[in-house]
Amino acid sequence: MTAPEGFLSPIETYENILWDVAPDGIATLTLNRPEKLNAFDKRMLHEIRDAIWKASFNDAVKVVIITGSGRGFCSGRDISGLRMENALSSPQYRTYVRANHETFDDLEAFEKPLIAAVNGICAGGGVELSAACDIRVASTAAAFMLPETQLGVLPASGACSRLIDIMGIGRLKEMVMTGDPVSAEDAYRIGLANHLVEPDQLLPKAKEIAARILTRAPQAVGMAKHIINACRGLDAETGRLFERLGQSILITTDDAQRGMAAFENKQKITFEGR
Repeated sequence: MTAPEGFLSPIETYENILWDVAPDGIATLTLNRPEKLNAFDKRMLHEIRDAIWKASFNDAVKVVIITGSGRGFCSGRDISGLRMENALSSPQYRTYVRANHETFDDLEAFEKPLIAAVNGICAGGGVELSAACDIRVASTAAAFMLPETQLGVLPASGACSRLIDIMGIGRLKEMVMTGDPVSAEDAYRIGLANHLVEPDQLLPKAKEIAARILTRAPQAVGMAKHIINACRGLDAETGRLFERLGQSILITTDDAQRGMAAFENKQKITFEGR
């Protein structure tokens, strides 16, 4: 179906991202400002939100891979935009930057799997963008960095909140406080990257993971993503309540009924998302 209009005006032509949907349902969103190491500006954030919004209503899209063009994944916020932001009063700043946060929140809440294929420099907001994805595959050429304290500020678009669960509070504090780059090897070691591959294997590995996910029931995958995200910071009893609620919905789906029958009869099944 055609996506209904969201809160932002729809975009007809993308300037700062590339969007491609393969016949197998794997879509690739490529950040495309290579001369800026794919630093994002207001336009790019708008385009990312627009693409994800439309993908939510596009049954042809099953999984989305986010990567960068050129030698960088994403170097974070375009520094030229910071001058305007820093001139705002504190209340105005909080209102303005909420739009940035909403883009990453949209990524995290997107009910289809998101895989970050980190191909090179991943700094500041680029790290935070990757943290909003479900799975991170890093090239050995990648490097992760949170340099904001060098500018007198902190990484405030999800690094301090999302990365605690991903890499642990001690490692996160060191990364934020020192601003030192984290190599792809160390990112994999501490859990910031799920997989580490050679550069020429980055997209093939991301697509391999996507293909495995495609064999699973789409509603189950989407519900599991919601439940896992919601359970962060919750007490165990509330978490189990969320699990029961999610499961009570899934067991009524056609996919669940067909999946259980196929398992009992040792048959293969292609899930239809119903």
